[in-house]
Amino acid sequence: MDTSQVIGIPLRWNDVDAYRHVSHMALVAILDDGRGRWLDSVVGSLVPDWGYVVARLELDFRAPASLGERVLCGSFAVEHVGSSSIRLHERLTTNSGTVVVEAVSVIVAWDQDQAVGRPLTGEEKAALTREIAPAHGP
Repeated sequence: MDTSQVIGIPLRWNDVDAYRHVSHMALVAILDDGRGRWLDSVVGSLVPDWGYVVARLELDFRAPASLGERVLCGSFAVEHVGSSSIRLHERLTTNSGTVVVEAVSVIVAWDQDQAVGRPLTGEEKAALTREIAPAHGP
């Protein structure tokens, strides 16, 4: 997975569960924060407040993270650009490179005024297609 643009996402004390690990629900929120920031960097200059909804989210928890990590590193790579949706490969790692969670998400461009999915514009498709990563291993 290309990690040319890594997003650092700070951990908060309330992200930790009774086992002193970052909880699985906090990891979903951390991915969401990183995904939004990454998308802003890719298409935010084309459309301010670029709207999207998550249509699918697959998660594989690989290793625990603790509050002592302070920051998790999020990397996001486009796997496929459709007419209105994008499939992303997402990963959170510790600063030392330990993979905490890997995810695949499908997001749909969203028309906030109409509250419906919308087609991607040609500019959006071009910007997202430039972010397609080479195939990654298992």
